[in-house]
Amino acid sequence: MTIQVGTILVPLDFSHHAENVIEWAVHLAEEHNSGLVLLHAYHLPVDFQQLEGAYLPPDFWTQVRQEATENLERYAAPVREAGVPVEIVVREGYPATVIEAEAEERPADLIVIGTRGHGGLKHMLLGSVAERVVQKAPCPVLTVKTPD
Repeated sequence: MTIQVGTILVPLDFSHHAENVIEWAVHLAEEHNSGLVLLHAYHLPVDFQQLEGAYLPPDFWTQVRQEATENLERYAAPVREAGVPVEIVVREGYPATVIEAEAEERPADLIVIGTRGHGGLKHMLLGSVAERVVQKAPCPVLTVKTPD
């Protein structure tokens, strides 16, 4: 059986785990002659949405989108220099939902996503974007755990 991996979706949250995730994704892209799609999903945390009288400047979302695009470009530049085709996508919404939708719309052949490795109560309360993506993604998912 031959596995075709044309498009690898790489969701990034700009944490210190991102470098390791990119490294894995680039390695797989080179092995399979694939292209990468670097994705960042942003949303307003529920805690903030529930604050009474919370104020956001008029250009808040424009600035968030611009900063996310610039951050993704920083990750994309060395990938392009390595000869791997890469596209960047910035979308608003809850990360797990955005990742699933992007993987389906493209369609992606593989998702490479980092895990933070929260355990116990913190995991139970916060959940895991990676875990939700693994459960609901329309394609295979490779989770990358960065040693702490």
